[in-house]
Amino acid sequence: MKRLFTIIAVALSVSVANAQSGVQSVLNQLLGSGATNNTVTSIIENVVGGAISKLDLSIDGTWKYTAPEVQFKSDNLLAQAGGAAATTKIETTLSKIYGKIGINESLSYTFNSDSTFTQTIKIGSSVKNLKGTYSLDKENKIITLKYSALGKVGLGKINAIYANTGTSLALLFDASEMMSFLKKVVSAVNSVSGKASLATVAAMLDNYDGALIGYKMKK
Repeated sequence: MKRLFTIIAVALSVSVANAQSGVQSVLNQLLGSGATNNTVTSIIENVVGGAISKLDLSIDGTWKYTAPEVQFKSDNLLAQAGGAAATTKIETTLSKIYGKIGINESLSYTFNSDSTFTQTIKIGSSVKNLKGTYSLDKENKIITLKYSALGKVGLGKINAIYANTGTSLALLFDASEMMSFLKKVVSAVNSVSGKASLATVAAMLDNYDGALIGYKMKK
């Protein structure tokens, strides 16, 4: 019996270690090596404020796009990029070109309590409902979206930091990961204007290393 308890304890410790390693891997993907929960908290507080960032609020329901959201991965990068002025400049530029890659008032997410979601996106005249499952790391405020294939194109999964006030929800993606995902979607709907707009976004972001890009939504 003692041996059985030892085996269980070892198995649990390995499981916890693997989970922690997985979370750190996602943080590193989003924010770079050495990223911590404190970094995520700082970013979320910039979006929604300190008090709200500590609340565990549900994301269930339908959320509709309202505006671009940009944050930098560290205070140092923010300073190097010129502070709030750089953020405003990127957001203003993104608002002008987001629409051509399906990020506009037609964009919405519906999150269900059974961990499924539907993302509605319109690129040109093509409206697509992207479906999949999601999981939340509530402690680190990370959402993982796992997409079903869109036609013959496998969309895979993408991670984001989420900031939720209960009536507004912001999703922040690593810029390169976001661009890669959008390229798959644009390719699947064969949008020439979408490809050109993606190239414009990519060229702009080359000037701001270390950016997280995404959008705000409301119920």
